[in-house]
Amino acid sequence: MVFAGFFIAISFIALISLPNLRGGNILNFLFSFFLASGAYIFAIFRLKYDRLSIKSIFIFAIIFRITLFFTTPSLSDDVYRYIWDGHIFNGGINPYAFHVNSPLLDNFATPFRALVNHDWMASPYLPTSQLIFAIVESIIPQSLLAFQITAAIFDLLTGWLILDILRVLGLRKQNILIYLWNPLVIIEFSHSAHVDALMIFLMMLAFWFLVKRNLFGSVIALATATLTKFLPILLVPIFWWRWDLKRRALFIAILLVALGLFIPGAGLGIFGASDGTGIFGALRIYLQSWNYNSGIYHWLEIWISGYPTVGAVPVEIVGKRPILIAKAIMTALLGLTGLLTAWLAWRTENSAEKISNERDLTQIRLATLPLGAYLLFAATIHPWYVTLIIPLLPFLLPKDSESPYIKLFLYPWVYFSIAVALSYLTYLDPENLRETAWVRALEYIPLYIFLGYAFLKTALKKSKKTTA
Repeated sequence: MVFAGFFIAISFIALISLPNLRGGNILNFLFSFFLASGAYIFAIFRLKYDRLSIKSIFIFAIIFRITLFFTTPSLSDDVYRYIWDGHIFNGGINPYAFHVNSPLLDNFATPFRALVNHDWMASPYLPTSQLIFAIVESIIPQSLLAFQITAAIFDLLTGWLILDILRVLGLRKQNILIYLWNPLVIIEFSHSAHVDALMIFLMMLAFWFLVKRNLFGSVIALATATLTKFLPILLVPIFWWRWDLKRRALFIAILLVALGLFIPGAGLGIFGASDGTGIFGALRIYLQSWNYNSGIYHWLEIWISGYPTVGAVPVEIVGKRPILIAKAIMTALLGLTGLLTAWLAWRTENSAEKISNERDLTQIRLATLPLGAYLLFAATIHPWYVTLIIPLLPFLLPKDSESPYIKLFLYPWVYFSIAVALSYLTYLDPENLRETAWVRALEYIPLYIFLGYAFLKTALKKSKKTTA
């Protein structure tokens, strides 16, 4: 595995010489990324046989991340929005109140202002994110590197949390390699500086508090994670049964108070003109209009509308009805998955057969169900969205006393975390951004096959056990 670590490091070092990773450099990036991914897969398969020390795993992980500090964020321009939001927040401006290009903000103009994406709307990021943006921007103003380092710090802290949870639950600590060496995680946080690193850290902090029996801590951690980006709210059905009425009320109160602080001067943005202002104004536009690199949703939308296309079905041609039906179906499927998760979590929590650590492990594994469903059913899947499920993957390698079938659910998501990088080919020609059918097929069809096989094998095993 030491060989794999050096190979990953060399693959990332090769990216330093590139002026950016977009345009014609996308192919060079993908070549290095897939070389690193091959070494990563080799390391996973050797986990059971090569006992690389935890210290070595972390040293390599740190080297990978530091290497990418010498690259300029270019696969995504989200970091410019982070800097802008932190800049105006520190200046006393509500980031949900004004579009980036509002003339009222001209006095706050900086060179990075012109690089903020979707400058016709206010911020889509929630209060926890805004707080971190403001802190980083106040310490080192207008610095891309500062946000790269911040994301990497949260990323490595997530690794420490996973390691400690693995230890408490009696799983192999070397499983932490599955998270720390994942090429997508490394690229999206240490290169692109995505705020998802903060969200994932808080999400895993909630699980860490859970296994440490600090339920108030789990409430605060999950609430602040949800206030980074809303996705961790999908995990509420898992924690709900462990929390009593007081803790449930605290969770809701934290959300309401934090969001309520930003309502004055901005509003909610839920009703009225869809102009991108208000706390939920940008999110409203995202849910209504964004459509990129989806799997099931894309094919469903085409089937309902009858309009074949390699990208989003154009609403100006097919109308809103087919798109609304497709989104309603996907939302219903995600809701049903949430209900299934809640029922399974309740059954696990009330199982007399399981000891506490076994219940905790089952609940962490169960978290892959709602988060995985989101990745399967969403209308938009950027590569960094997939990092959401990767910190849960180290828990899918079973103990020696457990069924080996559990690890079958690991491989589909490892595959997807690698294949999803192909969607960056959209940016191969900056003047003609477009999706391609073969990329979508290569991303999703093997994922569905691997997941289907895992569910089938698990169901057959349980069926045999029941009949026996």
